[in-house]
Amino acid sequence: MRKGLTILGALFIIIIVFSETLLPWLARETLQTRMNERLSTTDAQVAVDSSPGFLFMLGQVQQMHAVAHQAKVGNVYFREISLSGENMRLNVGDLLQAGKVALKSADKLVLKGVVDEENLQEALTRKLDKVENVQVSITPERVSVTANTKLLGRIVDIELEGNIIEDSGSLYFQMTHLAFKNSRIGTAKLGELFGNIQLAPPGRLPMGLQISDVQQTDGAVVITAARDNVE
Repeated sequence: MRKGLTILGALFIIIIVFSETLLPWLARETLQTRMNERLSTTDAQVAVDSSPGFLFMLGQVQQMHAVAHQAKVGNVYFREISLSGENMRLNVGDLLQAGKVALKSADKLVLKGVVDEENLQEALTRKLDKVENVQVSITPERVSVTANTKLLGRIVDIELEGNIIEDSGSLYFQMTHLAFKNSRIGTAKLGELFGNIQLAPPGRLPMGLQISDVQQTDGAVVITAARDNVE
């Protein structure tokens, strides 16, 4: 009898230690690893909490907050991405056996991302073929871009204006104005040469989130991906 109680007590202690220390650590480390992989960064930091701790054994994370810097989504780097979740339910088997984060459901998931002028400048430099000296200015009203390129044997200046938009989960630079200076072309027809520029295709955010809102501010673009009652 006493031996049986001792064994039960030891098992109880093991379960408490496992649920209060090892499972939270495993959930945090796995989430960090997956965010680093998905966002091509190395500095993702994740905090998870459930009280009491045995809820982790059921795969429930009551609160989760993560942040990553210089995180890549598609063709653009974000200065910062933060991800918050409430009452998330994970597949414990996948977490323990394969080190995977399989989200079954969540009461709330919110991702906020910031793309600044330098981030957008780098993305447009990569996307625009044979264009150099790209400079970007972001305001709530518009995104202004200047650059130069070689056209018909001479260097010409390019002026682009537009906005950052979301369309079907993709992130685009949508042009509203395109003009060439120091050339005989003058103002080109919208989209004739470059068209709208895709910065990030759908399906590149963590946890299966899709971009749902884009807001331009002075010097940066704020992207939101939010879902309530995720199933």
